[in-house]
Amino acid sequence: MKVLTLALLFAMVTPLSAAHRRAAAPPSGVLSIEFVDVPSAAAVLFTAGSDAWIDLAAVSQEAGATGRSLRRRRQFAIRIVRSGGLSWGTARLTASRDVSDPRCSLRIDGQALGNAPLVIDARAPVGTVIVHTLEIEVPESAAPGPLNASISWQATTQ
Repeated sequence: MKVLTLALLFAMVTPLSAAHRRAAAPPSGVLSIEFVDVPSAAAVLFTAGSDAWIDLAAVSQEAGATGRSLRRRRQFAIRIVRSGGLSWGTARLTASRDVSDPRCSLRIDGQALGNAPLVIDARAPVGTVIVHTLEIEVPESAAPGPLNASISWQATTQ
């Protein structure tokens, strides 16, 4: 019986231009991302502002299983927030892998996630909670142990 511990980190990456701003109140057009839990028995989601962690704990393939890989799905939700509290317009939501554990593959809403930004939603409504699905696949041949993978998210105005 093979046992794997899965832990994923979601982190929102601020645009490069934001790194040079002073710590003043952001203009009303600046977007940020909030992660919202969608309760699931499969994994625990921990949220802290624009960061979220999914801990699947110990996962094992049942003895005698004939599958070539182990898959876990976890739903979570994202709300794009405009500074100043205004909820208008749409944003482009992208995601990419920051840290890539070669023992697993990740999919968001059925799309394979790589190092290049992937458009998750070209017209995500600002202020609305949208549910997404993360799928983690680990081949049966993967060495047991904790997995380390992180995803960067970015919301930009259109």
